[in-house]
Amino acid sequence: MEKILYVNLTTEEIYTKDYDIKKEGHYGRGLALKLLCENSSKGCDRYDEENTIIIVPGLLTGTLMPSTGRMIVACNSGNNEGMQVNNTTGNMPQKLGSLNYSAVVIKGKYKGENPPTLVIEEKGVALRSHNLKYRKVGETVNILRDIYGQDSAVIGIGPTGERRLQLSTVFSTYPEGKPTYYCGRGGAGDVFGSKNLKAIVVNSNGYFKRKVYDEKAIMKEGKNIGAAIVNNPICGGALPGYGSITLVKMLTKGRDIEVPVLDKKVKKIYEERINKTCAPLCVIGCLNRHVVGDKESTVLSSPAESEAYSALKEIFNIDDKGFTKEMNSKAFELGLDSIEFLFTCALFLKAESMDYTRENVRVLMEEVENGSLVGRVIGGRTKGVFNLYKDREDIKPMVSKPSISEEKNFQVELKTKGEAFKNLTHMEYLYGQIIALENLGFCLFSSFALIDNEEAIKSMAKAFYYKTGIKILPQDIIAYGLKTIEEELEYKTGSKKKEVEKSIPQFVKVLYRYFSIGKKLIS
Repeated sequence: MEKILYVNLTTEEIYTKDYDIKKEGHYGRGLALKLLCENSSKGCDRYDEENTIIIVPGLLTGTLMPSTGRMIVACNSGNNEGMQVNNTTGNMPQKLGSLNYSAVVIKGKYKGENPPTLVIEEKGVALRSHNLKYRKVGETVNILRDIYGQDSAVIGIGPTGERRLQLSTVFSTYPEGKPTYYCGRGGAGDVFGSKNLKAIVVNSNGYFKRKVYDEKAIMKEGKNIGAAIVNNPICGGALPGYGSITLVKMLTKGRDIEVPVLDKKVKKIYEERINKTCAPLCVIGCLNRHVVGDKESTVLSSPAESEAYSALKEIFNIDDKGFTKEMNSKAFELGLDSIEFLFTCALFLKAESMDYTRENVRVLMEEVENGSLVGRVIGGRTKGVFNLYKDREDIKPMVSKPSISEEKNFQVELKTKGEAFKNLTHMEYLYGQIIALENLGFCLFSSFALIDNEEAIKSMAKAFYYKTGIKILPQDIIAYGLKTIEEELEYKTGSKKKEVEKSIPQFVKVLYRYFSIGKKLIS
């Protein structure tokens, strides 16, 4: 039977409870919300000791189902804004699932001087101190992997998280190789910092060891899902061909991007292994796909670097891949959301009537690194900076908005919305499928192949049965995704509403364009 790990940082008590999905019925984001409700009150503040960090690998993560290397890191947002969700990849989700943990619940606040590392191994779980206070992310990863093995999985925070800057986020390691780690856009690094928790290490002996009801059947169904992903022109062509810059191309061209002929002979640029996937058993592989034989060519090796390049080009008029890599690398070392950092810099510079130059961006990065007053202002994200300039209506449009604020501009139409979902709009049906993929642990880049694909949805329902022994209908997968959204809204507002504010990943901006009728904006 699977189990839930409970860690109380205040008392340093650690224990587990059995978790039976047949009795409880929750998984993925739905399980994260259930555990958040059980372990902290709806109205608690972001930095209250009562706030709880919940980590949940997708239901199929840790099995032989391809491209399911995702987990949810969740906590209370504070200010009655409901649950904050960070959809995280790397090698930890697979390792956590392989140890048969349905979830990890982290409560309280560590009272010691040096923030500890939570170490989860097959032989046991412990809080250990490794003198990591205010260390940068790369150094933190190197120290912990030297102790626990180069293939160990690590998530945690940099110095900006320890300073409780809301611009901070959670880093996550890739499997052994280059690149070593990334910083996701979901935030919550400041919540780790408020609990005085530096990192989490999971050290298991291999991957894909999660207990399943029928191992042979789930392997067979995994081949069907894998084929659906690989045979899709975006997942099997554009993403592995162009790398993650594909997503930037799609923001302007939707489906109308040229699919390249894949070069199977990609050269290595390091002696170490090159990571071309975020997580084990991913069949898409969008990291470092354009490597041509020298270090400088790996500038856009990840989704964050591609987005940063686009932001610098469109907002700052800086078309410089070397500078992109420099800024993204520095942001990651500090544990920052690099894209939101650039948006915040743009707003601040405009508010102060300063030029959009490389040097000014560098200076603001240094201010954040030094923890100066200006650095802490930038650390408040665009919303925090705007609060200091509320009389400036000209900069108000630059405040970052939830991804779904764009939905009014698109008319999505999905061919598989049948009788079971006749009362839903096509947009609501799209959201239900996005959350369904998150609940199961699928990489959202697989959305192009798996969303609005009747055979794929049937395969996911079969995989659910082969994992749990619970027979369900294909529509039940999507219905639970919709239920997850409704319950998150109820937790946030106290009443169910026909809106999905802050509940849908930023990635939906690409999906609006991909699934929109005629790929055109609807005014």
